[in-house]
Amino acid sequence: MRTSTLIFVCNIALVIVSIAGLCLTSSIFDFIVVSKLYYTVPDHKVLISPRLAFLLFPSSTLSLLIAFLSLIFLSAGQRIIKFAVDNQMILSFFHAAIMGLAAALSAYVSFVCIQNANDISGYAFFATPAQFQQASFWYYTRLRALVVISIVQALLNGTIVSVLYLGISCKYRTFVQLSEKPTHPDLVERTTYFA
Repeated sequence: MRTSTLIFVCNIALVIVSIAGLCLTSSIFDFIVVSKLYYTVPDHKVLISPRLAFLLFPSSTLSLLIAFLSLIFLSAGQRIIKFAVDNQMILSFFHAAIMGLAAALSAYVSFVCIQNANDISGYAFFATPAQFQQASFWYYTRLRALVVISIVQALLNGTIVSVLYLGISCKYRTFVQLSEKPTHPDLVERTTYFA
């Protein structure tokens, strides 16, 4: 099955970036954060909520799954391709909806990580004891890296949705060919692209 090079590269990059996002998220939610042991003294304010994991993990996981399944679709058998062509509208709708949801979720995760990094930035550079400052700096750098990863995920998901479903053409036909009317107006060209 032929596919656009841009979509293929975006899906490969999305798989790699999503795995990096899962690794960073796992490094943030270690025993200390999950056990609510990362807090300020004397008010015992928890600086990174363990419930935030229920937002960060699904964001990278959703992007990873949809990009990986799109890549696997390229090597699918004839029965799966025939099913995809026959149910093109339904599959395209769900693919676009999930990719759009993944883009929005990644953008929201980047916003939440920016807020958390801002909350602990003061402790990362000016805090006592030294161990608390080192731990704060450790979480601060990982949250900032996760912001970058989430923004890249949102951009890659948005690029895929834009190219596949919002009319930006880079598939088979040039822009000149797109403007030409088909010789048979009742003939519908069946093309299904997910990767």
